[in-house]
Parts: sequence; structure tokens; C-alpha cells
Amino acid sequence: MKTDIPKTYSEFEFRRVFETYNRQVYAQVYTLAKSHYAAEEITQEIFIRIWQNREALNSVKNLDGYIYTIVRNYSLNYLRKAASDMRLTNHLMRVAVVGYNDTESAVQVSEYKKLIHIAVSKLSPQRRLVYELSKNNDLSYDDIASQLNLSKHTVKNHLLSALASIKGYLTQHGIDPTLILIFMIVKL
Repeated sequence: MKTDIPKTYSEFEFRRVFETYNRQVYAQVYTLAKSHYAAEEITQEIFIRIWQNREALNSVKNLDGYIYTIVRNYSLNYLRKAASDMRLTNHLMRVAVVGYNDTESAVQVSEYKKLIHIAVSKLSPQRRLVYELSKNNDLSYDDIASQLNLSKHTVKNHLLSALASIKGYLTQHGIDPTLILIFMIVKL
């Protein structure tokens, strides 16, 4: 695939920037986001953005400051979005549970958890293991990849496929996966 962006900053030079700043960027993002998953995703987005705008690197006089600014902006945008998502979740929870008492809600959450457990048990062994390491142990893609001797890309594909399978199973049983997600996030 041909790109219109001139390769003024070579792949070798970019790789050097990536290797120099990758851990530092991850650590800064993690400090703000408090989530390994978010830190991985935001770090990837930052370096993709830097690569896409690599022609600007030639005119950057302070690379540390340039990268710090990008990290700060991406992290703040993530936190704004997370706050907005939480407000939406809280609103949906108020709307979704109107008329329910705590006992009814607890029973419903218990039923949802059982359905999710059944859906997870139907996954292939490898996919189930990746899902459980991610969701139950809160491991990052890198941690799961090294523990299972898989590539990070394979781990991501397994997790996305697992989530799609679980969503499909819930939908087949007349359950809106979004509602379950809201219940699980808030942890009634």
C-alpha cells in the first residue's frame, strides 16, 4: 500500500524513538489512567499517531517535550471520555433499575453472571484461558502473551473473538449485552 506521507523519518529512526520512549510513555499513561489495558491501548495510539505524523519529527527541537505533550493530551482525552462514559453508565443504571428493588436486582445480576459463565464455558480452551486471564486476573496483552507464549496480536484476537461469542450467546438468550455490561461495571 502506497502512502502519501513522505518517509523523511526513517523506520530505523522511528524504531529508535519507540524503543527509547515506549516504557516511559506507558508508565506516564498508567499513572494517569490507572489501568494496564488503557495504558497499552493509549500507548499504541500515541506511537501510531507519531508514526503517521513522522514528518513533523524533523522539525521537533525537544522530542521529550513533544512526546510528553502527546501523552498528556491522549491521557486527558481518555480520562474525559471515561468520566463521560461513567456518567452515561450511571444514567442508564438509574433508568434500567427503576422499579426494581435490591433483591430483584441481585437475582437478575446473579442470573446474568450464570449466563456469562455458561457462555465462557462454551469457548475453546485457549480462548477461555485468554479471556479469564484478562478479565479475572486483569493481565495485560503483553503479560498474557508471555505467559502463554503467544503474540500480542493473537491474544487480542482471542479476546475479541471471546467477547463476540459471549455477546452472541447472551443475545440468543434474549439478553441485551449492553445492560449486562452496565450491571457488571457498576457491580451491584
